[in-house]
Amino acid sequence: AESIRDSILAVSGRLDDSLFGPPVNPHRVAEDSTKRLYSGPIDGDGRRSLYVKMTLMEPPKFLATFNQPIPKLTTGARDVTNVPNQALALLNDPFVHEMAGQWSEQLMRDDAARPEERIVGMLAKAFGRTPSRQEIARLADLAYRCAELRGADSEEMLHCQEAWADVAHSIFNLKEFIYVR
Repeated sequence: AESIRDSILAVSGRLDDSLFGPPVNPHRVAEDSTKRLYSGPIDGDGRRSLYVKMTLMEPPKFLATFNQPIPKLTTGARDVTNVPNQALALLNDPFVHEMAGQWSEQLMRDDAARPEERIVGMLAKAFGRTPSRQEIARLADLAYRCAELRGADSEEMLHCQEAWADVAHSIFNLKEFIYVR
């Protein structure tokens, strides 16, 4: 759970790897002051999952989806699961969308001359390896299609932040991103 969230933060460029400090309230749709459930920023100020405040009343939803241990129970070993809720969280959770947007914002500042160059950099950052030609071709095709859906032609495509957010979001949803090779 924590490694997935921290990986998304790291790849999107939002990870604050500073040590120590107070806990950060997790993002909540609705606060409940009677239960002391306060909402923090959607990305937790970029802090590692270790610093996200845990409450017995309501653990952070994204982390709970990926089987973060329940704080009131002793957990000797974590469950390993692969359930539809996890895939749906990666597809629909506002945190994942926000981080894809942050990553695409960073990409707008790079000096890539072609989409393929940008894709090589994205996959190298996400997976720590050089992508294959087939992977580059597939993601380039996706980038062109997303840009077209956003109303950008092939010349404007490198500057269409929304299209690159869609590509970043798709990379976050690849199995290789979630599972260690």
